[in-house]
Amino acid sequence: MMEGCDANGALGDLSSIIKAAGAGDLEAQRAGRSLALQDMYAANARNDHAMGQGHAAEAMFWARLAASHGHDDDAVMLAAVLVSLAEYWGYDRRDPRAEWGNALLAESIAILNSLAAHGNEAAATAINEMAERFAPHIFQQAKEIA
Repeated sequence: MMEGCDANGALGDLSSIIKAAGAGDLEAQRAGRSLALQDMYAANARNDHAMGQGHAAEAMFWARLAASHGHDDDAVMLAAVLVSLAEYWGYDRRDPRAEWGNALLAESIAILNSLAAHGNEAAATAINEMAERFAPHIFQQAKEIA
């Protein structure tokens, strides 16, 4: 172990968030997710889609950590982040280039279906909205991974 050395020190304030998140601090994991999403939106606003995709992937890892604590709101956020990342990789097409995006979209639907089945109204609303946007084959794929 490196005594007195912060390997993430160059990241400034983010360093302490990473350290706390790594120790299981849910609020730090949520903060990391929020920062990554802010960076994704900022990159998209300046049409820097490569950086936006990178920040979306970063947000996915933070969202997975936060969702691992078992709170419904964090699972809904994970589903939303997965949809955001899927948008970069292509989705809702029967095309080999859309395979990764389709898988993320299906995972998002599977998460929301599970939450909705347990009475989460936000998840049920999201599923209804997604049913209007996405092809049935995505919902079938979600059933296969649930």
